Amino acid sequence: MIDATILNKRVLIVDDMGTIREALISLLKSMGFTNISEAVDGLDAWEKSLEKLAAGSPFEMIFSDINMPKCNGINFLKLVRGNANYKAVPVLMVTSENELNIILDAVQAGANSYILKPFNKVTIEQKINEVFTKRAAGKK
Repeated sequence: MIDATILNKRVLIVDDMGTIREALISLLKSMGFTNISEAVDGLDAWEKSLEKLAAGSPFEMIFSDINMPKCNGINFLKLVRGNANYKAVPVLMVTSENELNIILDAVQAGANSYILKPFNKVTIEQKINEVFTKRAAGKK
């Protein structure tokens, strides 16, 4: 179960495949999340992130694919981590990539967690809880 304070977070889902975005949005809604936005690639996600920031309501948790056109997930993550307002926002990479070097690239770029596709509700819930538990303990 996810803590109610986490359920109120503004969430961004970034994936070039609509079916993956829809599946993740559906799972998050079934957990109780209500403030969910989506982007089709890293460039779209960055533009939306800046818009939310300018409006005074930046995203508070991000799920991002790695392999996307225009701006991949690693480059998007570097943009996020390079912005003072987004530096500490939890970013969970959701991808079919399971090669160690790609996982290490994501971690080195600042990913808080890594979720392999296909995913399920239990895995997503577990990863969210892990990320916020580490954050509460003062860890990355």
